[in-house]
Amino acid sequence: MNTRIQFTAKVEQGKIIIPDEYISMIGDDLIEVIIKPKSSRLMDRLAENPLTAVGWRDLSRDDIHE
Repeated sequence: MNTRIQFTAKVEQGKIIIPDEYISMIGDDLIEVIIKPKSSRLMDRLAENPLTAVGWRDLSRDDIHE
């Protein structure tokens, strides 16, 4: 049975440290690691971590076309 677990981990001395809350879920199973590099594109970084602005409100369709 395959179980997919996704988390962010730190690499220490070349080893991926699995958070304690996931160790019991993994057990002695085979572990496949997929490393997703951080994007260096500004728009990709903003999509993942949007900026917040005081007083910002979402525009309605009518507001956009005015």
